[in-house]
Amino acid sequence: MAETPVLYPDDDISLIKGIGSKKKDQLEAAGISSVQDLLDYYPVKYKDRRRVINAMDAGTEKDSLVSGKLIKVTLRTLSGRRSMVECTLRDTSCIYHAVFFNMPYLKKSLVTGEDYILFGRMRIRNGARVWTNPEMSRAGGDRDIRGIIPVYRHSAGLTDINLRKWVRTALDRTDLGDDWLGEDIRAERRLAGLGFAYCNIHFPESEKHYKAARYRLIYDKLLMYQLAVRVSRSMREEGGLDASVPAVPLDDFLDSLPFELTEGQKKCIDEIMEDLGSSRPMNRLVQGDVGCGKTVVAEAAMYRCARSGMQSAMMAPTEILARQHFEKISAGLEPLGIRCALLVSGMRAPERRAVIDGVASGDIDVLIGTHAIIQKDVLFSGLALVVTDEQHRFGVAQRKTLAGKGRSVNVCVMSATPIPRTLAATVFGDMDFSIIRSMPGGRRPVITRAAGPEGREKAYVDAAGELEKGNRVYVIAPSIDSDDDDMTSVEKLFAEIKKRYPSYGAALLHGRLTGGEKAGIMEDFAAGRVSILVSTIVIEVGIDVPEATMIIIENCERFGLAQLHQLRGRVGRSDRQSYCWLINYSRSENSAARTKAMTEISDGFEISEVDYRLRGPGDLMGTMQSGNYNSDVLALSRYTDILEAAVEDADRIMADPGGTDIDHACERMIRESASDNSNII
Repeated sequence: MAETPVLYPDDDISLIKGIGSKKKDQLEAAGISSVQDLLDYYPVKYKDRRRVINAMDAGTEKDSLVSGKLIKVTLRTLSGRRSMVECTLRDTSCIYHAVFFNMPYLKKSLVTGEDYILFGRMRIRNGARVWTNPEMSRAGGDRDIRGIIPVYRHSAGLTDINLRKWVRTALDRTDLGDDWLGEDIRAERRLAGLGFAYCNIHFPESEKHYKAARYRLIYDKLLMYQLAVRVSRSMREEGGLDASVPAVPLDDFLDSLPFELTEGQKKCIDEIMEDLGSSRPMNRLVQGDVGCGKTVVAEAAMYRCARSGMQSAMMAPTEILARQHFEKISAGLEPLGIRCALLVSGMRAPERRAVIDGVASGDIDVLIGTHAIIQKDVLFSGLALVVTDEQHRFGVAQRKTLAGKGRSVNVCVMSATPIPRTLAATVFGDMDFSIIRSMPGGRRPVITRAAGPEGREKAYVDAAGELEKGNRVYVIAPSIDSDDDDMTSVEKLFAEIKKRYPSYGAALLHGRLTGGEKAGIMEDFAAGRVSILVSTIVIEVGIDVPEATMIIIENCERFGLAQLHQLRGRVGRSDRQSYCWLINYSRSENSAARTKAMTEISDGFEISEVDYRLRGPGDLMGTMQSGNYNSDVLALSRYTDILEAAVEDADRIMADPGGTDIDHACERMIRESASDNSNII
């Protein structure tokens, strides 16, 4: 028998049995291209299937795990070429049934007289207890469905069963090589091995093993980031090349603005102009609450670079936001003779080539786009400034990759996600800070109201009133489709909205649509051809539709406070009074406290402090929003004990690596921050 070939972390995902070209495309759409990506695709939650109960004790409210002896198997042919396999089983409490539709092959594989395990939802049918299409396996067989079972974030065409099978294969066959961490640190911190960590983050043997695995993987991510920050800072300080941009008068630019700058904007522009005059490369984080006007600050820097014969690049995390920035910035700068271009994935080859050629020749002064602008074939003739928007979506190493396209590049990163003071200096220790606290004149605070499911109707009555005034409405759900009865899916919500408001155009927006489809829907909403936008959190960042005056957020308990504040920022972008409705389906005290904070606090920086206090690490059975955080560094920094250890160890390692592979840490950060994969721990 041929030996099963060994896999390595950098191997293509297609080397795993069962992943053909179609599945490979679906995995890549989810950000999974390599074996390492698959290992890093952590579950969003777990189902506890450790306790088998009597079938008579199973309820109809939730899934249950039962066992029994298979008494009888029948295959029936139904109308329309459909079929049904009906199984009759018996345990010590009763006789019950399992039915499987359109799976006739099961008839041959099931053996009467054998014991089986089933997991699924029981329903009463004509007085009988029936499980429809449950997961089912022979007791003691190779595919035991008992234990702590991972549940993954789904993309189109992918299922939990497939993902579990592929992850199992990767765990069994992958050679992870030597541990990148030095032995002394692993022993001192009592860290689990990497193989143990990956196995127990996907298939925990116990809660204790899960916690050890989670600690190791979070520690690794935070330590890698801290090392990358220190390497970046060291390279920046050693630099040697003059990064200064000659000073030019800003009068033409400032006179062209259709509004008066706030004091916060003026101060921030002054700080950036001072940075650009220094020979040392700028590395500045510009923080400002939703709608404070950060973009015009970036425009001022781009104007100075262009007038000095140098180029600028701006990178946004989504195509929607990149296109919006392009429209706004080009409208402001092109009348002043500054040439702007857009570069995003999915552009037609001739259009993309024209942009790339224009950037290489220097004909384009400002390039705006997604991560497409850091591809190897995008070359600048004289890049002097890099701006990244919503910087928490990009790692320090990804900013470094973009900045590396020039000889000595100034970096400005912008974020509307307020960072708690307790974290800012640690997480972004390689950066200078600017904060814009003042808001443009004429803006009214958004009125925020909360309701449970019993008060939900009031929100939709209020929405009807806004629509009658000619305003527009966002309705947000946490998932595209969901098998969780406690979570609203955007597809079901869209069907409800179309039925509820037949006289108004509604559109559905989510992450499975192509960039072009998303842009078209947003354009229709902005132009008023669509009055109601039903969406997932893809509209969280940067979408600017002044006519939108209400946002209804279903399952608000599924979002963090900072995320809710971002979503709330989609309205209140004009002088019209705007409203935010939070529909909370949780009865927990923590959820009530978070909802209360949203109704009472409008300042994003204060919100971030409350969020930091209220959201803890969570437990094994928690969901993404109650503790299993997105693996970006800012989110993981909530684990303050692990962060403190990583900061301390990073300083020690930089002084004496002691067997720790610093290059590996930096390379991982570059690779991960270039990926769209959003991992969950």
